[in-house]
Amino acid sequence: MGITAGHGPSRRTVALTVTAALTLGGFALGVTRGATGSTAAAATVPGTVVVEENAHGKVLTADSSVRDKRALVDAVHEQRREKERQTGTPTPTPTPTATGGGGGHGDQTGFPVRDQWLDSAKTRKAAVPGGQGTLSAAGASYVKVPFMEYYAIFTDTSSDVSWLGERPFDADSIEHTDTWDVGSVGAPFWVVGAPQGATVRSTGSNAQASWTTTVKDNWYSEHAYDQVAFYPPNQDDYSNVFRISHSVTGTFQFGSSFYTVTTRARAYS
Repeated sequence: MGITAGHGPSRRTVALTVTAALTLGGFALGVTRGATGSTAAAATVPGTVVVEENAHGKVLTADSSVRDKRALVDAVHEQRREKERQTGTPTPTPTPTATGGGGGHGDQTGFPVRDQWLDSAKTRKAAVPGGQGTLSAAGASYVKVPFMEYYAIFTDTSSDVSWLGERPFDADSIEHTDTWDVGSVGAPFWVVGAPQGATVRSTGSNAQASWTTTVKDNWYSEHAYDQVAFYPPNQDDYSNVFRISHSVTGTFQFGSSFYTVTTRARAYS
């Protein structure tokens, strides 16, 4: 069992200097021995194994001893819901940059905001070589948008994808992707704090960070990541959010065949 991280370009963000680094280190092959427990709700779910972690995020998979797949997935989802009930509204502090990105626009304390949890889940049945079963994808991310809607910050992201069939018990590989997406008008957003290896792009109307990892010889993959921010280049630029989404995709390989399930939650649309 191993894991590899996806790699991709990082256009406008390459030159961006961030005073607080919000990136994951490169993922090594193999499993961190003795590190167990899901972080989907900041509580332990027995049966999950931490593949890699640092201060900003974790990648997990299922321990080989787990036989009741649905029980593990249900437990992770329940812990995620409990975290939402307890946390309510996380309030990250905008991260200033050396170039001015993320600063300015005045103090908006006390003004109404459009903050919300983005939750989604989807399943699909699939007939795979040697058997059949259900593919599952689920995720949650809290998005914070200020009164003037000039930035968006995704916090407390957690997601999971799973193959719930019995034959074969494991997929040959699972490619797991989280995508944070913001549509806007005005100056193109900079993406701050995306996981290392994430594909980042920014145009005049859309900015996106997409993080992919691959688990081999397992049926389950889980991501947890603390914060990805979308800021205007500096305090004098006009940028306005009009569409936000968080999506989770699992692509499962069985032999030479691939099967995909995607779930997406949207705000402002």
